[in-house]
Amino acid sequence: MFAQACGRRGTAPLGRTAAGEVEGLDIDAYRFCVIGPGRLGSTLLAGLLEAGLTVAAVGVHADDDTDLGMIPRHVRVADAALEADAWWLTVPDDEIHTVAARLAASLPATRRGGRAPLAVHSSGLGSIHLLRPLFEQGVRALCLHPLQTFTGEPRAELLRDVPCAVTAHEEQDLQLGEELARRLGLRPFRLADDKKTLYHLSAVIGSNLLVALESEAKRLMDEATGDEDGLAHLTPLLNTALKNLLSSGDPARALTGPVARGDVGTVRAHLRLLDRESPRLARTYRALSLEALTLAAPRLDDEQVRSLKGLLAEGAAPHAAVDGGREAAGGAQ
Repeated sequence: MFAQACGRRGTAPLGRTAAGEVEGLDIDAYRFCVIGPGRLGSTLLAGLLEAGLTVAAVGVHADDDTDLGMIPRHVRVADAALEADAWWLTVPDDEIHTVAARLAASLPATRRGGRAPLAVHSSGLGSIHLLRPLFEQGVRALCLHPLQTFTGEPRAELLRDVPCAVTAHEEQDLQLGEELARRLGLRPFRLADDKKTLYHLSAVIGSNLLVALESEAKRLMDEATGDEDGLAHLTPLLNTALKNLLSSGDPARALTGPVARGDVGTVRAHLRLLDRESPRLARTYRALSLEALTLAAPRLDDEQVRSLKGLLAEGAAPHAAVDGGREAAGGAQ
């Protein structure tokens, strides 16, 4: 049944009221419980309250964390099934299915208001299938993933204008997820369940691994200058590069530097130093420079492309050599 629902995603007929409104989109009717009040969960909790939605409880794992005197009440996961009819799971990915199963086992026999309950998880990578135990009990299943990192004090404004991936089985559930996201100030967009790994990989490369790359840049600058202000020295360059990329919307147009200029001598000097001092970073430099060459190839002459490709492929793993020639770069030959 679960797989069948996934297969017909977006094709379910929508029920309508006598006034012509789509049924099942009344977010205000639900009583929410956020399970896992970490950084993301606490921010979503603040967003729900700011949006004027009803938050009946906060779900916690340990009995020691329960507090019925708090507002909202802090209750065990099993009790959360009775306190609310919309559960937002912000627990680690490896715990989502387990928590969903505990909730499913504790669902009351009679539904509040006669409507189907709602379950949401916010894993960027995890499938909607993680909510299977609840879906099989008639609970509507959604995944809403705000494409942002959350640090510091949880505040509702941190959600404002943040893109949010919405994944669901049915068209009416996608609409429900989009409406919920908008109520929290997020900018929803639809994401197919089978594309989540690709989506999450994009986010990790564009954010987390960028930080790791800048850590290497800082280390090199610190070594060159003899101080520890490498990141400060690089800040104007980083700001301008990111501004150019985001304002143009085209990585090829924003690309600058030796590969973009076809400067073979500079690239050779970099590689001589890296091959001697940091072979691991040399491999990273080659791989990223080959990607840069793919972007720059249309504006370089044939000899520049051939020279750079040959230089960058030296010492690189076979699969890193522009994917065996990478037509985008090779096309300029």
